[in-house]
Parts: sequence; structure tokens; C-alpha cells
Amino acid sequence: MKYIKELNLLKTHVPRIYKEIDSNLKEVSFKSGDEIVTTTDLYIESELIKVIKQDFPNDNFLSEEFHKDGQLVNRAWLIDPIDGTSNYAVNFDAYVVQIALYDEDDLALSFIYVPSNEKVYYAIKGEGAYLNDRRIHVLDNKKPSNKMMSMVGYTNKNSDKTYYEKLLKFALKNQVKLRMLGSIGLELSITAEGIFTMFYTSVKNLWDLGPGVLLCQEAGALLFNETGNPYQLGDTHLFVVRSPEHKQNLLQAIQH
Repeated sequence: MKYIKELNLLKTHVPRIYKEIDSNLKEVSFKSGDEIVTTTDLYIESELIKVIKQDFPNDNFLSEEFHKDGQLVNRAWLIDPIDGTSNYAVNFDAYVVQIALYDEDDLALSFIYVPSNEKVYYAIKGEGAYLNDRRIHVLDNKKPSNKMMSMVGYTNKNSDKTYYEKLLKFALKNQVKLRMLGSIGLELSITAEGIFTMFYTSVKNLWDLGPGVLLCQEAGALLFNETGNPYQLGDTHLFVVRSPEHKQNLLQAIQH
């Protein structure tokens, strides 16, 4: 298995760093507008960068708090220390710690830690997606009654809500249950398990998307943009489904 040293580093340190935090002492502030940051975000990111640099001193970083202007180059770590900070700030347990490694001109490794139940998702390019070291696939969950769609990014920061509104109408018309949990990493993890049938976001930050994108790709999901072409990092719109039939249905809904 490639990237085993990197994976073991994350398995060892991500839960440890999170558990060092006394959540009762977290402080909340605003970066700009209503964008929240907590002392937990800052602590986790700085500690992760520290342990990564110890083993991989020449690597690069593209992260939400300290390296927003980092470049997507080979051996770049994408870090979102708390994905779902607004949830975390009000003690709603729908958030994750997530990291991806970009190498050889593509996403190579992803790692997503869910503190609320200590689930660990990870994926290595070409070697599958895993939950707590058990391989997962989007088609593992085949319950016919399970039709759920997750949407993230329906906020006042996004002026163009065209696809959100079209998908809302699609869901209501086709009896698809909607979920908006407010954490892309968590929702893409659930999608990789095959629990969520469909997913959509217009968020483009690579630290938000990278870990879950690789996880879903390696779990066998179909990822595409609004044209129906395969999703590429940097695309404005990301759709994820677990079957060609669902892809066709969504494309018909948004192109109608």
C-alpha cells in the first residue's frame, strides 16, 4: 500500500491532537463577515503541520487557517482542522477533522476523523476507500427505500442558488429526503458509505473538498460537474451520486 507512512502518521496524531483539546475552553471569533474560527481550529491545524513537518520537512501546505494562499503542487497537504466549525461552535456534533495529500498531480491520500463517534475514513488513490480499516463502496447500502440527497453551501455568501433550487424541486417531486448537515467532509463520508444517494455543493475551497472527493472516488461514486463531465478540482459545481441512473436523473433536473 502506498503512502502507508503518511497514513499511519495521521492515524496516530489526528485523534490524539483532537483529544488534547478542552472543548469547554474554546473561544469563538469571526474572520470576516459571519465566517467563524475557534481556538480549536487554530490549535489542530498548527499541531498537524508541526507533526507532518517532522517527518516530511520539504512538503507544502494548503490549509484553511494558516496557509490559505498555499499552492496546489506535488506533496501539498490540504488541511481543514474543523470542517463544520459553525456546528462545533454550538456543540452540534456534525463536524470532522480532514486532511488530504496532493501528490503526483492528483489527490493521493485522504483522511477524515469524526470525533463524535471516533470513525476514521481514509482513501488511497487506486487502493480503495476505508472506514475503520474496513473497505467500503457506495453500492454496499442497497436499501431501495434509501433516497437521500445532501446539499452544502446554501448560504448568503453564494448569490447563485440556481442548482440548489432546481435540486430542491427535484427532491420534492421525486420523494428524495434532503439533508443539510453543514460539513462537507462529513456528508461526503456518508455519501461514500452509500447512505446518501446524491450530494451537491458549489463550495470550491480545496481543503473543504479534497478529502471527501478522493474518498468518494475510491468508494466507486460518480463525481461530475454541471455539464456531466467528470469533476475536476477547481470546478464550480460538484455532484456526487452512486449510480449512472442517479446521474442521469440529476442532469435532467438541472438542465431542464
